[in-house]
Amino acid sequence: MPLGLWVALLAATPAFAVTVPDLYEISLPVGTSKDTAFSDALKAVVVRVSGRRDAAVRLGPALNNPRQYAQRFGVSSDNVLEVGFDSVAVDRLLTGAGLPVWGRERPQTLVLLSIENAAGSSYWVDNRANAADREAVARVARQRGLPIVWPDMDSQDRNQVTAGTPAALLQVAARYNANAALLGMGRRDAAGGMSVRWTLASEEGPGESTGSVEDGVHLAADTFARIYSASGSSLDSVALEISGIANLGTYASALNYLEAMTVVRSVSVEQVAGDTMRFRLAVRGDAAMLRRALALDGKLVPVTPADGAAPPADRLQFRFQP
Repeated sequence: MPLGLWVALLAATPAFAVTVPDLYEISLPVGTSKDTAFSDALKAVVVRVSGRRDAAVRLGPALNNPRQYAQRFGVSSDNVLEVGFDSVAVDRLLTGAGLPVWGRERPQTLVLLSIENAAGSSYWVDNRANAADREAVARVARQRGLPIVWPDMDSQDRNQVTAGTPAALLQVAARYNANAALLGMGRRDAAGGMSVRWTLASEEGPGESTGSVEDGVHLAADTFARIYSASGSSLDSVALEISGIANLGTYASALNYLEAMTVVRSVSVEQVAGDTMRFRLAVRGDAAMLRRALALDGKLVPVTPADGAAPPADRLQFRFQP
């Protein structure tokens, strides 16, 4: 696809980030011992929060006392350990080991999965039928903290998916308020095993992998974690100019929105001119990271300079869109 057409498509495609509220919470069967379950719980959480599948291995002995990172826990009547870990402590653990932190604001992904059985007939997994296939994908998505949504697979969906182009897949995703589309073409053998060819269409361009059902989720999660996670404990100072703030209510909405972002550590007002306010943000990462995070849900729309002029180098410019 020509670069200009790809950029135009992305500019026209709305964004729909999802805030994942339970990144630091997990439930696991106790199994042989509560200590082992605690250790497994923390290992699972650091993978989910860092976006790195090797996070537990990288942390090594730091995971020897997992209870010190727990904020609350309990064991249910059916012997399931339910733990809520302290987000600040876990983030500090990751950054101390040189691992990134992937915030709660994450791209929503539409999963488009077609499965051909051993007899040669095929079907689409949608939001109504084939619950076992949906759960196989959803289980891994929960492990990685990847928000997913399933399609209706009506005639319009089928026609666009058949085209198979990134543009067509992103158009289907937009119908379901998703940022990206993950297309899987799977074949199940007589023994019940399945191999899937996965294609990811997202703002960063296409990605591909071949393997199991789990590998498609890993493709999407690995891609987005690489783009949206931030490493290091140092903060960068970024000027953000927002227009369209016409009254106190809009100002409060914009301020609350910025303060709720995971990458933002503090917000202060530097300047007010008409309906435009300039904020000074302390962010984890840098200006590019903040720009990508802001673009996820479309509440702030990038301002394009008039007459093709270059954007200012000293600040980001957006327009508030309630």
